[in-house]
Amino acid sequence: MERVTDEATTLRRPDPHARSRAEAIRAWEVLAVPPDCYHEIAALAARLFDVPYCVVTVVDEDHVWFHGRHGLDLPGVPIAPGLCHEVVVTGRACGLDNAAADPLACANPLVAGEFGLRFYIGVPLRTADGHDIGTLSVFDTKPRPVPHERLDVLVSLAGLVVREFEIRLAAREAVAREQEERLAVQGRFADLTAALGTHGTIGQAMGILMAQRKMDSQAAFAALRDVSQRNNIKLAEVAQRLVADVERQLGR
Repeated sequence: MERVTDEATTLRRPDPHARSRAEAIRAWEVLAVPPDCYHEIAALAARLFDVPYCVVTVVDEDHVWFHGRHGLDLPGVPIAPGLCHEVVVTGRACGLDNAAADPLACANPLVAGEFGLRFYIGVPLRTADGHDIGTLSVFDTKPRPVPHERLDVLVSLAGLVVREFEIRLAAREAVAREQEERLAVQGRFADLTAALGTHGTIGQAMGILMAQRKMDSQAAFAALRDVSQRNNIKLAEVAQRLVADVERQLGR
């Protein structure tokens, strides 16, 4: 991996949204997702633009991570001037016929170093809440004209990447909600089971009401007595019916 020189760091465009972008990346849990599907999109973009390289990048405060890639066996590089960093900072597509002639990109180690990147097009990956968290970028080591009339193709593919982010985030949230609901149900059943273990039918009924309705013992007894008086039924019978109903629910 190429080192970023002090000169390159100095040339880099100011990035006022670096922290909020990093927070969005953590919130979306993008880097926790296996990159398999992003490799496929990168390969498709490379074929459509007839280039040997394409990356789906995630740009945090310090690194440009190649979360999906085609033709390049690197996990990422430190942030450097131009290219992907320029795209996320400006929020605009960047097309370069020859990156070596660009005043910012020429200092990027991928351009100035052994790799020798020249042709480059990158478009932002913009989340639904407005954060540009990375890029979809195609590039080559040979200069060539930028096909501006085809940028919308890369923008559409970038949209597919973001939708994949959204689908996977929604799926994780749905699983988390299901687990929370399951634990809540298990907790309620545990409370009812504990209530049935109380000595005496009236004590059991009071425990059930305390578990189901979040009452204290005084309010639970008052509720049982109110049902008894309104229906002219003995207090013990009211309690017995409630306990029997809960036992049926628990399959006892």
